[in-house]
Amino acid sequence: IFNDPEGEKCANHEISIVGYGIDEDGTKFWIGRISSGINAEYGVSWKSLNNTRLTKMGKKSRKLKYPGDKNVRRLNVKKEYWDWRKLLLNYEPLEHTDPSVPSERKLLEIRWHSNVNGDERRSYQGQYEIRNQLPLIPCGRTGLSGRGQLEKYGPNHAALPIITRYVTEEDGDSVYMEDKRVLEVLLDCSFSRGETWCLPEFKGIFDDLLPKEVRELLTCEEHLSDEIDRDKLKKRIENILNAGILIYKGFIDSEYNTDNSWFEGIFVSYHDVKGNAFRHVTFPQGSQYRWCEVNNWHNINDMHREYVQRAVYARNGYDYSTAQPS
Repeated sequence: IFNDPEGEKCANHEISIVGYGIDEDGTKFWIGRISSGINAEYGVSWKSLNNTRLTKMGKKSRKLKYPGDKNVRRLNVKKEYWDWRKLLLNYEPLEHTDPSVPSERKLLEIRWHSNVNGDERRSYQGQYEIRNQLPLIPCGRTGLSGRGQLEKYGPNHAALPIITRYVTEEDGDSVYMEDKRVLEVLLDCSFSRGETWCLPEFKGIFDDLLPKEVRELLTCEEHLSDEIDRDKLKKRIENILNAGILIYKGFIDSEYNTDNSWFEGIFVSYHDVKGNAFRHVTFPQGSQYRWCEVNNWHNINDMHREYVQRAVYARNGYDYSTAQPS
């Protein structure tokens, strides 16, 4: 958290406060906006993503029961040994790679920290350690080695767009709660984890603020209403996409992570501020996608929940679950 009582006393830069939250370690924080347009960043500037903080982020990555095979359990690593820099003798976690995941390249062929012919191995967190020819997850020991259910050793990247619109009454008026508009978010209901749904996930995308897959999802002809000229509607959608706000990019704490494979993602908020575009984007019954009202967080997978909350804060939407920091 930014705290500099000895620094410059005169204002030389302006920011906007757009939200707030509580970190996993209980620290309250404000979310600040430091620029505008699609390059604006929320909630990342004052939270140092160094090794110390990443280690604290690994709560889900150290969940003892690994998803899927009931016989796969992690070693219970004591907190003082989470950091890879701490010597831990006889650390021999179970090696687990699910039979359903595709085969990997030979380790000697992989160019770590690089992108060679589309084989993306760079990390948002900078260079990760390689030990015994295998990459080490930035958040520290997880108690399980191998790839688990992930496709690649090292970072497994995805774009996770947060696409939102206002909830409206039958007469078209917005729904308000506590003087804030209620939002709907587009979720992928086919790719559920447990009892929850996930954000749309486009794998293999690194550092692209506006992937073509997002545009294709929202401008697909079968998803567009006939109530408005489609060329006009596509232009409105394009304007929204170009005004997207970067919410977060980096390491994602997940129960699917292992010592050698982990999730990294880029979350961008695309919000229909004027309310005249996304209401004409519909998904037929049986579609994997569904607009879901953000009136609680229980139906959004906890791997994505924090970032959807940040987007709601940034868009000044209603969220009953978080108290304002004092």
